[in-house]
Amino acid sequence: MKRNRRVSKRMSRISVHTMHVGAVLLALFVMGIINLLASSTCDQLTKRMNEGEKKLKQCEAEYERAVARWDAMKSSDNLDRALVKWGLSMHYPKENQIVRFDSFGNLEPGQTSVALARARSQNSFSASVSAPGEVYSARRARAQAYSAPARQGESARQRLARARRR
Repeated sequence: MKRNRRVSKRMSRISVHTMHVGAVLLALFVMGIINLLASSTCDQLTKRMNEGEKKLKQCEAEYERAVARWDAMKSSDNLDRALVKWGLSMHYPKENQIVRFDSFGNLEPGQTSVALARARSQNSFSASVSAPGEVYSARRARAQAYSAPARQGESARQRLARARRR
């Protein structure tokens, strides 16, 4: 039979101290690994932030260039050139072409432009500027014309005229 050997106090102290030292070394190693991971993550985030800032600066510069181009196109000389280039003739509206509304959205009374617009809407295909009721009736007539069965060879304009006569 084996003899029970007791561990001496000195040996127990050495093993306990060795375990403490090992635990401290292991904790330092784990903290070092965590520090390396955090450092690399921060470096990657810093790179992404720098790339985002560069892209933002590029977008801001592009925006400034676009605003400058637009301002240059809006100058009166360039507008006149564009009108000549595309063969357009534009003028300021005459007094009888301006329609004024009050703060509630109602037509102001006594405007010659409203009377002219009403006369135009009775004589033309579309009511360009008219009272809300007239716009609604013109839309209703147009809807009836498009829903009416078409005769052979009849255009949409002819159907609309036929619907207005009803």
